[in-house]
Amino acid sequence: MMNFEDQYIDVHGYKTRYWSYGNSESIILLLHGFAFSVEIWESNIHDLSKNHKVIALDLLGFGLTDQPKGKHKIEIYPNFVFEFLKQMSIQKAHVVGHSMGGLIATKLAQMHPEIVESLILLGSAGFDTKIPMHFRVFSLPFVGEMFIKPNKQGLISALRRNTYVKSAVTPKLANKLFEFSLHPEMGVTLLKITRTAINIFGFKSFIIKSIKIEIDNLTMPVLIIWGKEDAIIYLEHA
Repeated sequence: MMNFEDQYIDVHGYKTRYWSYGNSESIILLLHGFAFSVEIWESNIHDLSKNHKVIALDLLGFGLTDQPKGKHKIEIYPNFVFEFLKQMSIQKAHVVGHSMGGLIATKLAQMHPEIVESLILLGSAGFDTKIPMHFRVFSLPFVGEMFIKPNKQGLISALRRNTYVKSAVTPKLANKLFEFSLHPEMGVTLLKITRTAINIFGFKSFIIKSIKIEIDNLTMPVLIIWGKEDAIIYLEHA
């Protein structure tokens, strides 16, 4: 594992952490999934940087980026990413999104196609309603509050259960994600995001419709990557 330098920029009043590595004019932007942070890309950045400048971003409310203010709407995340790119003076980027990050990347491509050179979706949310029962239950009032409390062993167990190559769940990664989960506002943010997008039936239909109704308008190259055994965003979503 390499150590990457934490860098910060102000994005509309939010202190925002990112990693940047490489010197190419071609830029890859990495957007992590739900409850993760830039650390999830640690094993990928070096190889990607051989031909690109790689930027990994902590999304609003995750890692060491400030918590979002006000009501949660799905548009705040692609808007946040767009403003980050503007602040970084980036006019074009290959945008990679994993899980929730894939949904955000897709919405970004629909809202601001001029900035997305290509779209790479890794097990992306946003294309089907089906999702595991524990996520649906997590969206319920009171029940979610019971399960949101930080639990290191539970975190490690969930990471291993949802990772095909178990060795990828390193103590360093688990410790860092647990450290972030201790933030006093992290639980509230996770619940708000979950309840914005998910109910007891799965992903809310208005989110799926908002993506599908515009998906044919995308003109940039799109690469779809999926794990056959994906236990959260099922292969059939592809």
